[in-house]
Amino acid sequence: MTDYMKLTKFFYIHGATKHQLEYEQRFNNYAAYQTGLTIHPFRKGMVENGEIELFFVHVPELMALHEKVLENSILIRQAVSELPKFAVEPYFHKLIVNEAQSNNEIEGVRSTKEELTNILEHLHDSKNISRKRFVGMMKTYQFIDQLKPFTSIQDFRVLYDQLVADEVSKKKEPDGEYFRKTGVTITDGSKITHRGVEPEAKIIEKLTDLVHFLQSEAVPDLYKYFIAHYYYEYIHPFYDGNGRTGRLLVGSYVARKLERYSAITLSYTVNNDKPKYYKALEMIANPFNKGDMTFYLIDMVELLVAGQKELLEDLLIVLAKSKRIKEFIDTLDWIENNDLKHLLHIMLDIEALATSIQPLSNTQLKNILGISSHLLKKYLEELEARSIVRVVRKRPKTYQIEEEFLQEIFN
Repeated sequence: MTDYMKLTKFFYIHGATKHQLEYEQRFNNYAAYQTGLTIHPFRKGMVENGEIELFFVHVPELMALHEKVLENSILIRQAVSELPKFAVEPYFHKLIVNEAQSNNEIEGVRSTKEELTNILEHLHDSKNISRKRFVGMMKTYQFIDQLKPFTSIQDFRVLYDQLVADEVSKKKEPDGEYFRKTGVTITDGSKITHRGVEPEAKIIEKLTDLVHFLQSEAVPDLYKYFIAHYYYEYIHPFYDGNGRTGRLLVGSYVARKLERYSAITLSYTVNNDKPKYYKALEMIANPFNKGDMTFYLIDMVELLVAGQKELLEDLLIVLAKSKRIKEFIDTLDWIENNDLKHLLHIMLDIEALATSIQPLSNTQLKNILGISSHLLKKYLEELEARSIVRVVRKRPKTYQIEEEFLQEIFN
């Protein structure tokens, strides 16, 4: 993309007159998409007068990235379909924990993978989990591909309440009808990088525009979702929690367009390259950028592709482990009972494929195998006598594969 440079750079190289002509040529280009969404330019900590419309040009680099996303999504679906059926949800849970932890780390919210894993495993145990942190977040990730498209401004508040409301301090809770009443500034630690839209009436107006944009078919879907993510962050409707809800917003749409696995790689990838993410967001409002989102979209789709690539590499390793486990199980001459062999196969796959997730409880194993509690107890005691498994939890009773036994398989 040697001929297509950032408009901010173009201004300093070619001057104001040519800069304006270049902007007009881009905005009115046959390959350009106008969004109908407007922002105020922002420079040196201050919001400037006059609004500019967001647009982008569908340059070849962006088109190639878009194709790569679609190709990767097909490969991800295929790889997941090759996982043992009982391992699909535990594997997805592993990804959820990684994504939720990364989403918190980006915003400086303290959590541990162990804490998030425990919540995820007990989401349906309302008595024991109702008062724990991050319950809403984990529920939202669990059903990310089932979240409905946004049809009203109230949907943004519902997402906020479900996702982060319990984690926001009292002094930062929304004080308007749905959102915040007064202004908010965003800093990078040394300077102001953005000022959110204000007052609440203006927030509502902009979010209404965003809902209409999401419902429009004028812009290709994948680009539309990332543009919506930027516009939501630009509006910044809450005092706190905008980053986490904004990334979940785009994730929910990506999950329905592609699949749920690609959708929950974004925060994890962003956390590994935060400077790129924040620079991409901040560049758009520069007055000399004139609302050109082309490079922002390239950066965001690159982050998505990077997340997909890492996921595919992990799936490749996981499937190789699963194949090795199957080969190992087939060589075990001392196991004559098929149920016992199947039990060991399941426990090994879960241990190797979803390492950050707790092992399955006896009740879960019984349901998968379709055998009685008495038979399951007998099989597990036999495995325990051979130093293959050990009890790691009494309530509910849970066994785990011994690490030494697992290492023998792969060594």
